[in-house]
Amino acid sequence: MQLAQIDLNLLKLMLILLEEGSVSRAASQLNLTQSAVSKQLTKLREQVGGELKDPLFIKAGTGLKATAKAQAMEQPLREWIRLYCQMMVPSQFDPKEDEREFKISIAENAFPVVVPSFMQSLTQAAPKVKLNIAKTHSKSIQLVEQSQLDLLIIARDTDSRAGFPWNINHLPELPKVVLFEDENVCLVRNDHPILSVKWNLENFLTLSRIKISVEEQTRWLLDEVLLAQGNESTDLAVVADFHSAALLTQHSDMSMICTSAFANQLCERYQLKMLPMPFHLAPARYFMLWPETQQTNPAHIWLREFIQQKCLEGVKINPPTSLN
Repeated sequence: MQLAQIDLNLLKLMLILLEEGSVSRAASQLNLTQSAVSKQLTKLREQVGGELKDPLFIKAGTGLKATAKAQAMEQPLREWIRLYCQMMVPSQFDPKEDEREFKISIAENAFPVVVPSFMQSLTQAAPKVKLNIAKTHSKSIQLVEQSQLDLLIIARDTDSRAGFPWNINHLPELPKVVLFEDENVCLVRNDHPILSVKWNLENFLTLSRIKISVEEQTRWLLDEVLLAQGNESTDLAVVADFHSAALLTQHSDMSMICTSAFANQLCERYQLKMLPMPFHLAPARYFMLWPETQQTNPAHIWLREFIQQKCLEGVKINPPTSLN
């Protein structure tokens, strides 16, 4: 079959189906209906299935299972996409004139710390560049691996006690840099009774805690550490974001945990008091990751170096010097 006869978008669909094993999840990633994805899958089988009409994917329970032919195509397909992206990269980048859009996903607790450090300068240095910024979720890393995100900014724990996926060792082999590190702190309302007694582990454990869903998970490092110590905090609420947790903390006797740079901003907006953790937790490390396919893209290099430099200048925390 000649290259001109192949719909290149179908090859992208094939890679997503290989990773997801589900028409519904592929549809969600592509912002298409399941019916539209099913029709594209039919076309994919017609164009790529070969003379033997290999189905490429067969039903397996509620999902799809790749055939041997489809599995054999995965690595060559990834390499083809990588080379294609490199070929399409312009040889020069002029930030003053470039009008491209960058898709970025940023963790909620990083957004108010990182974005203000570079946004104003970026609009001056690259006035026509557009940022499409979304909140992180459980599939964000996968989207970077699929080259569907330009940049991803997330926090991971340096503490060896952190479970999956929070430990830094659980990050995939993607290009990355460290933007900064930060300590976890405890937040309570300004007139909380705990402020009138000695702040120690015993009194910390009397506090009920608000859990925040991050990347669709609510079990964090703190849970692992307390359990290892034979302790367990009382969790009376689970909320979808940090600002909801802060508002609930302001109007209750419950507490919440987050990193200090973000906590300082929450204290300014809500009636909250910040307290240090009464036991040791190694700091969280904030990473910026990007696809391998964008490693040599001049525009991409310029943007990530711009963000990294502005974080060094603007985030009021001493950044680490290495990934170790």
